[in-house]
Amino acid sequence: MFFEYISYKLNLIKYILFGLFFVGIATRAFSQTNRISWEYNYHHFGIKNGLPSSESYQVYQDKSGLLWILTDRGVIRYDGFEFHKYTIENGLSDNVNFRVVEDPNGGVWFVGYNGLLSVFKDGEMQVYKYNQLLKKALPLGKNTNISISVKKDNSIVYGVFKKKIISVSKTGEVKDVFKRTTENGCFFEFEKELIPLKNGVTFNLDTIFIVKDNKRFFIGKLSFSGTTRAKKHKGHYFVMTDLKLFFSDHQQFNLIPENQEVISLDCDSRFLYVGLYKNGLKKYRFNPKTKKLILVQHYLPNYSVSSACTDMNGTLWLTTLDKGLFAIYDEAFKQLAINGVNLTEEVRFINGNKNKIIITHYVGKWQQLYAPFLCKDVGKMVYKYNLVPVKNGFTFQRNVVDWSGWKDVDASCIINPIYATDTCVSGTDKTAGEIVEIKKHSTVFHGINRLNKTKLIGPYLWFRITSNNKIFILYDDGLFVFDIKKSRINPNYRAVLKKSITQLKYHKEWGLLAYSSSEGLFCVDIETEKYVRFEKNNEIGNQISTVFFDEKNRLWVATEKGLFSLVKKNGHIKIHSFLNKSLLSSVEVTDIYVYKNILYLTTKLGVQKIDLLKVKKTMKGCPITVFSVRAFSRNKEVPQKKIFPAQTDLIKISLSNKNLDKQNSYRYRFGKAQTWIKSDKGEINLNNPTNGEYQLEVSYFDSENNWSKSSFLTTFTVEKVIFLRWYFILLYVVLVIVLFYIILKLSIQSVNKKNYMLNRMMELEQMALSAQMNPHFIFNSLNSIHSFLLYEENENAERYLLRFAKLIRQTLSNSRATYITIEEEYETLKNYILLESMRFKNKFTFEIECNFNQLPLYPCIPPMLIQPYVENAIIHGLAKRTVGAELLVKFYVEEELLKVLIQDNGIGYVESKKNKRDTGHKSYGTQITEERLKSLQANTKNAYSVSINSFDESNKEFPGTCVILTIPFPK
Repeated sequence: MFFEYISYKLNLIKYILFGLFFVGIATRAFSQTNRISWEYNYHHFGIKNGLPSSESYQVYQDKSGLLWILTDRGVIRYDGFEFHKYTIENGLSDNVNFRVVEDPNGGVWFVGYNGLLSVFKDGEMQVYKYNQLLKKALPLGKNTNISISVKKDNSIVYGVFKKKIISVSKTGEVKDVFKRTTENGCFFEFEKELIPLKNGVTFNLDTIFIVKDNKRFFIGKLSFSGTTRAKKHKGHYFVMTDLKLFFSDHQQFNLIPENQEVISLDCDSRFLYVGLYKNGLKKYRFNPKTKKLILVQHYLPNYSVSSACTDMNGTLWLTTLDKGLFAIYDEAFKQLAINGVNLTEEVRFINGNKNKIIITHYVGKWQQLYAPFLCKDVGKMVYKYNLVPVKNGFTFQRNVVDWSGWKDVDASCIINPIYATDTCVSGTDKTAGEIVEIKKHSTVFHGINRLNKTKLIGPYLWFRITSNNKIFILYDDGLFVFDIKKSRINPNYRAVLKKSITQLKYHKEWGLLAYSSSEGLFCVDIETEKYVRFEKNNEIGNQISTVFFDEKNRLWVATEKGLFSLVKKNGHIKIHSFLNKSLLSSVEVTDIYVYKNILYLTTKLGVQKIDLLKVKKTMKGCPITVFSVRAFSRNKEVPQKKIFPAQTDLIKISLSNKNLDKQNSYRYRFGKAQTWIKSDKGEINLNNPTNGEYQLEVSYFDSENNWSKSSFLTTFTVEKVIFLRWYFILLYVVLVIVLFYIILKLSIQSVNKKNYMLNRMMELEQMALSAQMNPHFIFNSLNSIHSFLLYEENENAERYLLRFAKLIRQTLSNSRATYITIEEEYETLKNYILLESMRFKNKFTFEIECNFNQLPLYPCIPPMLIQPYVENAIIHGLAKRTVGAELLVKFYVEEELLKVLIQDNGIGYVESKKNKRDTGHKSYGTQITEERLKSLQANTKNAYSVSINSFDESNKEFPGTCVILTIPFPK
């Protein structure tokens, strides 16, 4: 009986197992379970991207921002734009290099497989000048266990594990650093470098010391073997040796057992990076208090990671021995992977209920993104069925898909659900032609059959029932509103928004939103039934692909311009744009879901998961810098750096991008008057540049897809040709001035000579005329003397002769001068009038007026210019008047001109001319004076003039004569 009972039980168990097996097969055939993971967006650089080899050993970023990658086929410099290769043909000592360090002066040093050194400095790779001394001092060969440290004075400390450590000064002096080291093993600490040294061969554990500044510190016992590296991290020492990782607590070394086949060890101020053979890279956070390593992340688990480096922008770079270089630009961005393969299919929708998330690859295929990661694929469907979050799960229309095994999906809904609220689920029943509200204790059917009689075109899929008994329905023609009375929809509708709208979504804070992929985003007031265009459309764009409201009441909008989060506070909307297109699998976002600061994006090429709290901030300032400016003339490089000669044929400006990511588009110009030129290349070429100053201004395309504020990177000058330079122009000006001066001087000399000749001719002419005056005057005077002698008036004759002699002396003196003073003329006229008065027996009285104080300083006039008019007044005017004859000569200034008045009360000017005509007398003195006045007027261009009028026209017998002579003062 016992055995029969046992046999029965075994058969029962067998049947149960077989049943479960077939049920499992059937269930698996319909609902499969996938392995879901989120992988970082690794950007891979291999042979196709410009690396010479997939075998890379170390990656390092120097102080200037350049990235260096060491491979078995040369050293690669990456400036954010392209890879530049260095080999033994252009400066390396060996094509294979394993170590790189940077000195305090910015020089980057490389340790070759042959043990020799190379250094990159001032934009040029060059072999270390004392490599031959290294060969003599140490038995070099193929060695991967070499360490160096470079001091500020360019002296180096060079160590070969199990050999010795030497120093080489900047002048080439070689010394052994430690000759008497008795310890089995040491790490010599120089700046940031730890150089290992082992003495002899021991079979026991080596006693390890740290030697710094000639002081020793015991840190434990350890057996050195194979490639040995050490790093000091947060005051503690970590050692990689014999493919294992050890940690020293300053007393002993502790093995970190979870790390096997360790091939690299790196660290920065925050993390420790451990590279493993065929097991990727592990990033640890070290706690100095607990002295424990905390695993933060495991990268590239299928690759051999030989080095790790975090650049100044937060990008993590990894080198591998088999797949080249990898970069993680922002660890907040991850890509969905299914069964270890990144999903690259188009995903159209995402539905979430807190931490429960389901995506739709395409219509008819669903995938859970939470355990047990079920997947349901029932093939493509023509009509869209919605999976709407309700309570703790989702709701779906019944009899469409068998959701057995999906405990979170309720597939018993009688309608195709459109949206859910706290009190009901609303959807459509296409068969009955009704809109249905499923409430907790009732179901409300809104008949819409009568709506078919309206002229509205298209199916109604999206709708919203409001609390004021209205229903907003989308048609092809736009958005329309109907009234609901007693659960029936009134067919009389009102147009709200006649535009091609894609979908409706409602939120208690944001209201009813309508959007489309072409018209933009609109806000609809459910009370007034009016719409307004969203005020921020110009900023976010008009091609809206989807919108979403998260639990923090943020509005998320995906447009052609990117992804935006909008926060409404106190009636004001603040927009934040953070989408970095270069970090997405596709920029075509199809749907959004956000919960607890985790953003999920479905795109044309998979699903993106973004931790909003970890999104890396963009680098402030312009990340683009100038690496070098080189000029060439006639295929030869010009050595100048800031001023280039006029014969420059080409200027090459090499740029570097400190971001070192794919977002390297920029625009540049060389002056505000020039137009921007867009580029994504790391080199700007200027062919046959014109002379002048060049200021390179750059603006880059940032992660928010906007052009940044421009920055000036460098300034240089192309000289003018030598004959257009300033000193040549100055020479030209000086020559022109000198030539002009010579010509002007010669012209002036010629004019002066001509004027001198003219003036001399005028003077001679004046002198000649004056000479003509003298005989006339002398003739009259001799007649007077003859008359005195004839009538035996000897005494008068004597007085007359004395005064006559004085007048002759004055006349002779004045006749040699072109101009005389008025005082001299005054004295001459006075003597002459006295002589004439004596000759005419004092028949007339005379007066000469001249106020010398009113005259200008040193006044001068031509000589013998007034005397002829005085002579005419005496001889022709007063001679026939026997009684009361008067003569007045007056000098005065008027309008800066000298006026001389000669006035008599004789027979008058008219009668005098008549007498001359009747007697045939010819007045030579007056004629000569008129000729002198014409000569003076022509040659000096001054206002000489004479006016002759009657003195008293009422007196018919003796009207008298008034002569006014105008004489300008010479200048």
